[in-house]
Amino acid sequence: MYQNMRYLTLLLTSICSTALFSQSKETVVAQIKSDITYLASDQLEGRLTGSSGELKSSLFIADEFKKNKLVPKGDSALFFQNFSIIQLRLNTNTIAMTIRDKKELILGLRPQTGDFYPLSYSCNADSLFDHPVVQAGYGIVAPQLKHNDYLDSNNMKGKVFIIKLGSPKSGQAHSEYSPYESLSYKVNTAIKYGARAVIFVQADTLSKKPTGLLDRNIKPGPIPVLFADKFTHLFLDGKSVSFHVKIAQLNATAHNVVGFMNNKKAKTIVIGAHQDHLGYNEYGGSRDPQSGEIHNGADDNASGVAMMLQLMRKIKKTKKLKKFNYLFIAFSGEEQGLLGSNHFVNKPTIELKDIHCMLNFDMVGRLDSNKKTLMIYGIGTAPELNNAISSIKTDTTQIKIKTSESGTGSSDHTSFYYKNIPVLHYFTGQHHDYHKPSDDEHLINYDGLFMVYDITLNTLLNIRKYKQLTFTPTKAEESKRMSFKVKLGIMPDYAFDGLGVKADGVNMGGVAQIAGMKANDIIIKLGDYEINSMGDYMNALASFDKGDKVTATVKRGTETIQLNIQF
Repeated sequence: MYQNMRYLTLLLTSICSTALFSQSKETVVAQIKSDITYLASDQLEGRLTGSSGELKSSLFIADEFKKNKLVPKGDSALFFQNFSIIQLRLNTNTIAMTIRDKKELILGLRPQTGDFYPLSYSCNADSLFDHPVVQAGYGIVAPQLKHNDYLDSNNMKGKVFIIKLGSPKSGQAHSEYSPYESLSYKVNTAIKYGARAVIFVQADTLSKKPTGLLDRNIKPGPIPVLFADKFTHLFLDGKSVSFHVKIAQLNATAHNVVGFMNNKKAKTIVIGAHQDHLGYNEYGGSRDPQSGEIHNGADDNASGVAMMLQLMRKIKKTKKLKKFNYLFIAFSGEEQGLLGSNHFVNKPTIELKDIHCMLNFDMVGRLDSNKKTLMIYGIGTAPELNNAISSIKTDTTQIKIKTSESGTGSSDHTSFYYKNIPVLHYFTGQHHDYHKPSDDEHLINYDGLFMVYDITLNTLLNIRKYKQLTFTPTKAEESKRMSFKVKLGIMPDYAFDGLGVKADGVNMGGVAQIAGMKANDIIIKLGDYEINSMGDYMNALASFDKGDKVTATVKRGTETIQLNIQF
């Protein structure tokens, strides 16, 4: 009886799908497979942002847009919307710094031996000669803590600010000063108070020295920012300073690919997916960091691009879905911090007010055959989207939909959410091959991908009922905007429905594995933080520093055990 009912359910689902979209699963899967096979081939060398492989990917996508008669909506009536990224920043200064104290003693620091060096927040080129300095303490303004290092701000403007690393409670974990200890906070505050330049010094051994490596993901600021590793006492009693900043910067061009399906309607639905991946791990991000192999990124995110392309082909032929215009975007720079989608929303090629909603596809090719869970984020960004998703019925023996209200996360929909645009993000979950060279085409679950495709078409069919969507702010979840100084080294199970965070996998050599954590352990507490959700987990991680020792409470089967964690 059960088998007959299940067969009837599948048959009815198939009939409904066929009636609505007249689609052949074999044809759809063959086309998606062809797209993924090319995009995730060694020929594209992992599609690193700004690389020749990413350019090949962009040309392929643009060609598909052209075949389907989309209107170019990039720059200069082309499909490409170009933006510049920093590939490398390198300190090339060979000129000494001199510090003059109030007793007219002058001492020199040499850049070649690391006596001083620019930090990532620094401008690329500048020179100051015998410029007056001023003491800015720890560079902190915190009225609630009754602490203000800028009380004499009128006499500080235009001078070089000498700022101590750390805070009055350096070395104390989770002190009330912790939010004020970051270099970015101190630099931004100094600029606000009129600093001509900033020189950091280490006034105590409890504060960790900043690295001299120039992080290419931090954009150069408007003023010199340096760290002086010698003669701290002179800087703290300084009168004037002379120095040069000379940073060589190598840029590359990255490409969003943007095509418009003009159905001559008032509103436009954006359908997007990021095309870039990790290349040979030149910029980092790999979970196998010692590997110099190609990271082909079949699931992340050739699967999303293939989904976008197939939706384009289907929508073009489906009259019922033409109540809106559609803008299809293959973003670059997502792996580097949502660079491409941020560029688009800040320099849009259509009016943002005309965007009905944005659907984002990031890792939709590895539906787990046991969990069978598709996650759809963003249903809280408009009540109408919640209705559109909740009304979709699926055969739960084949695929289940799990939803989240949050409109933020570590993918490109976040950029649109912050422009008050309703969003949906489709995601079939992380897996062992995430951000590893092993994320290859032969591991794609094409049956699962087709079901996600079918659910998306039904989503679009439901959305067409609403001429307007009511944007609604949501509670932020695992956004890349959150800053982490530490990693636990687990692969969270995003489909887990219970309280806590379940470890779907544990990275070899990571903090969790060293502490004895195992796959399927459920983290319910980290230090003093109760962990009921992924948001709790992210908030807890953001509060820890390298070297912190905490106790992790985990459920392992029927047991509750404690593990000693050292970040």
